[in-house]
Amino acid sequence: MSDVPLLFLASAAASFICVRVVIRILTRSEILDIPNERSSHTVPVPRGGGLGLLAPFVAGTAILIVADAVPASGFAIALPLGTVVLAALGFVDDLRSLSAQTRLLVQGVVTAACLWLGDLGLESVDVPGLGGFALDGAGWLVAWVLVVGFTNMFNFMDGINGLAGFQTLLGAAGLAALGVQGGDAELALPLALLSGGAVGFLCHNFPRARVFLGDVGSLPVGFALALAVLRVHQGAGQDATVPVWLPALLIWPFLFDATYTLINRALRGRPPFRAHRSHVYQRMVVAGFSHTRVTLLYATGMLGCAGGVFAARAADGAVDTPVFWGVVLVSLVWTLGTVTRIRASAT
Repeated sequence: MSDVPLLFLASAAASFICVRVVIRILTRSEILDIPNERSSHTVPVPRGGGLGLLAPFVAGTAILIVADAVPASGFAIALPLGTVVLAALGFVDDLRSLSAQTRLLVQGVVTAACLWLGDLGLESVDVPGLGGFALDGAGWLVAWVLVVGFTNMFNFMDGINGLAGFQTLLGAAGLAALGVQGGDAELALPLALLSGGAVGFLCHNFPRARVFLGDVGSLPVGFALALAVLRVHQGAGQDATVPVWLPALLIWPFLFDATYTLINRALRGRPPFRAHRSHVYQRMVVAGFSHTRVTLLYATGMLGCAGGVFAARAADGAVDTPVFWGVVLVSLVWTLGTVTRIRASAT
């Protein structure tokens, strides 16, 4: 596991170069994100920088498998394979806008195959303070919904400079650290590559965006993070099975914002899955907050969640209940407070 920092730095450097090359290709090919009424940007920006972020991750993971640094297990193969297929789906969507049905069909099939290959079905869900809930045969369906759901949530949340990049950086770094703690090289080494790749991408996307991630990046990154959450839960390597909520806290800011928004729209009689600008981060931008301010607020939340995760790990379950419900309560209070202030300022 001593190679984790080196892989992180190597991936960051490789991603920086790859994204720079990708920007030139996208610009020459006129693959641009043209602003519309839902956009948070005002000038055309190349779309597809995710190619440069993912290249070191996929290539590096393949090299690790060939070199036997990572066993050629079901999970080790499923992670980059599913990422490549969803990147291809996203690239086609960036070029020609696929239907929602086509996107969901491909995502669903890829997710089902990778869950089976990696043996990542859920057997139970533990909620601190409430106990565990056995899922029995429904565990595979719940795992499928989690992965497909977060894949699309990550895509929905990729809307302003740096936001998705920081969730990738901090979420993947936290998951890699959990892999190191558990002696799981199949998780730690690839996720270190993914986290490092986010650094190289952020150099071109934050605070000023010279390129966007695009669906080619947001779909596979969301998929990879969700799959990694399930891997931590399964407890491979030296680790015992851990409750799924604990690694999920590392992606909580995106998970909570997207879930809150979908439920809020449904309760108000608005189509939850129709394109909109109702996410909390979007409301903040519309209200006049800068991309930098919003992104750094969310990044602070990501760091806070990571701190809670590792505090819970260090306490060996002694603080699970206050950590979990503390994060939920703070998220809810902050969100409702922010939305209320924005509404008040608009009247």
